[in-house]
Amino acid sequence: MSHWTHARLQAVLTEAFGAGQVAAIDDAEITFQVVLPDSGDLEVTLVASEHHIYCSTPLVTAAEVRDRAAFNDACLRLNPINPLSNLGLATVDGEDVYVVFGELSADSTDVQVVHEIRTLGVNAIDAIEALHTYLVRP
Repeated sequence: MSHWTHARLQAVLTEAFGAGQVAAIDDAEITFQVVLPDSGDLEVTLVASEHHIYCSTPLVTAAEVRDRAAFNDACLRLNPINPLSNLGLATVDGEDVYVVFGELSADSTDVQVVHEIRTLGVNAIDAIEALHTYLVRP
């Protein structure tokens, strides 16, 4: 059973990132949006449930990709060397969106949660730099 409550997670995130960088999102689960100024104001969504903590950030929409087959191949090749994060495809408001995401155990410590968010930000920046040649406007 998770030891995370809405109040506890908000306190951890606020201490690590600052009150102005953390916003609660109304949801059935414990959900927050964290803005990372050190990563170009990248927005990371964090969802905590009884069994895991999921963090994700959008990378690009499918409409921004010139050749999806080549981009997909490049993502699959980049994925194994992207520590603590994965590349995936999600549907948001009916649109395909490439995302960078990571998951932790609900038993993760405060330090591990903060580290995951920061690492996700760095990995998202690294991924977009590695994949920019596949975009409509590189």
